[in-house]
Amino acid sequence: MQRTIIRTIFAAALGTALTAGTLCAAQAQSATFDGPVILGQPLTLNLGAPPSGTDCPTQAAALNAQGLVLVANGQTIPGARASFGCSAKGELVGTASTSIAGSSDDAAQRRAAWQSAFSGFFSLSGTTTLPIAFGPATGGMTTAPKLVAIQGASDRDLGLAGLWFALVAAGFLFAFFHHFGRTDSITSIPGVPMPAGYRPPYSLARFQLLWWSGIVTASYVAILTITGSMDTITTGTMALMGIVGGTSVLAAFQDRRPGDDEVRRQQHAAAYRAAAAANPPDQATMALSLHEVYPPTQGWLTDLLSDAAGYNIHRLQLLAWTMVLGITFLYEVTRTLGMPELSANLLALTGISNGTYFGFKMQEQQVATPTEPVPAT
Repeated sequence: MQRTIIRTIFAAALGTALTAGTLCAAQAQSATFDGPVILGQPLTLNLGAPPSGTDCPTQAAALNAQGLVLVANGQTIPGARASFGCSAKGELVGTASTSIAGSSDDAAQRRAAWQSAFSGFFSLSGTTTLPIAFGPATGGMTTAPKLVAIQGASDRDLGLAGLWFALVAAGFLFAFFHHFGRTDSITSIPGVPMPAGYRPPYSLARFQLLWWSGIVTASYVAILTITGSMDTITTGTMALMGIVGGTSVLAAFQDRRPGDDEVRRQQHAAAYRAAAAANPPDQATMALSLHEVYPPTQGWLTDLLSDAAGYNIHRLQLLAWTMVLGITFLYEVTRTLGMPELSANLLALTGISNGTYFGFKMQEQQVATPTEPVPAT
């Protein structure tokens, strides 16, 4: 029910033809599948005629009493309780849910079991043929396995999840390039006009924060669309966001605290005012001084990797690790249909990477030292 409501809200927001889609889904779930079974649909196995000397209703009742569950590729699917009955031909038929929706621990265990059944990788848009049987919840198989074509998610769910992921990711990307990725510590100085259309440099700490916020938010929305689960944020993901958020706060504090960079800005401002007061004004000195008072962006990649002294290895290591871990995070999301539970070692390495960056950042020089004598004021 929760999954259906969530899909309805998402589809309505995108202006899709929801009524027709819902009717088709209901008809598909009640019908006998000629094509692959999509996770979330009921799976029905024809077990054939009951053993000689046993009628079908008696055999079905006996199997129902055992509380058997679905077994996929040798992997017991917890909570997928099977029900048995008889077909019109008197053959034994077993049906079980393949749902991976929900926010409970049971739902998470079902998703993990299906991941194992798919050999650790959900073939979301493809079809995988798996041996399916019924067996006790404690493990093992009671019925003979039969090969069934199974698909991880429907094309509609995948398309909708992909669209939401792209929209959310594009929103964070726009935010980074439009305004929120730039440092806001450069303030105007009286007597030194800020250049028209001035664009301050991009901030590595802000990039990291927006990068991870975009990945986690977009992944959450995509998983929610497919599984209906609202509780997919892992402890490791929260710890990761805490490390990234803490680094951003410390970096912003470091940028705003009084320091040598501000002293050098004031020196360049004095040189600008002196050059402007000369007769005639020294346009070359004014331009050079203005460039240091209000250092402009050199391009997002150069800004992220360098300071006034040039490219820095501590910035490169943080950017490289952030990109690599982010891509790995996304791979795990597609592999498991859930947020990865990052290990203590990965979190520690991320903390070390961020700590190294911040330690060197405290020594960085963002404004070049004046080469000319500072005019007396």
